[in-house]
Amino acid sequence: MIVKSNVLAYVISTTAIFLLIVVFLLTAIELVAFDTRFYRNEYRKLDRPTAIGISEEELMEVTRELLGYIKGKRPDLNITATIKGQERPVFNQREIDHMIDVRVLFERGYILRTILVIALFLSLLVLYYIVRMNIFRYLFRSFVFLFIFLFVVFGILYILINMDFTRYWGYFHYIFFDNDLWQLDPRADVLIQMVPEKFFYDMVVRIMVYFITGVVVMGALLGYLSARLSGGKKYRLG
Repeated sequence: MIVKSNVLAYVISTTAIFLLIVVFLLTAIELVAFDTRFYRNEYRKLDRPTAIGISEEELMEVTRELLGYIKGKRPDLNITATIKGQERPVFNQREIDHMIDVRVLFERGYILRTILVIALFLSLLVLYYIVRMNIFRYLFRSFVFLFIFLFVVFGILYILINMDFTRYWGYFHYIFFDNDLWQLDPRADVLIQMVPEKFFYDMVVRIMVYFITGVVVMGALLGYLSARLSGGKKYRLG
């Protein structure tokens, strides 16, 4: 009975840590994707205003409206701006259709995160019922196991995107989109001029940094709570 309960506790704790890690990843994506300071710095770094033919402040205003659309705060992308001295719509229909897909992707991400948070809460309740204050010891041990796995996966991922970012960025789109609307013309489409491939490389790296930082902080906190509250005492199950 004790052995079975221990196994069950480790299965639940590992599931809980996995859910928490995915929630962290989705949150890191959101933090970077909607950080206007990141956009401004990238625009300056990649000289986007000059490439597009728009002022930096107007480009930032377009960006805020674009992000507002993705968040569901505005109904459409009928945005006008002065580009190369001419007042015109910023985005054509193909760009707008692609951003509809992007908005749907984020909406699904929010729904997924909510489901995962609920599942995480329930799994923690069950785990606490089984092991009481030893919950942090089980969570920390599961964290160590998954952290080693993540370290290997992200190490491989970082190597791959540095070898050929274009290929793996393409794979991402093939997986998450069922059309080719994301394949825009950098000579004519403002959307891809705003956020070229180098922009997305920097974004992916920033997301990885945020995510890894959050995971390390979580691990440190679990380690502290495990030592502080578990106290090395064994909890008899069954």
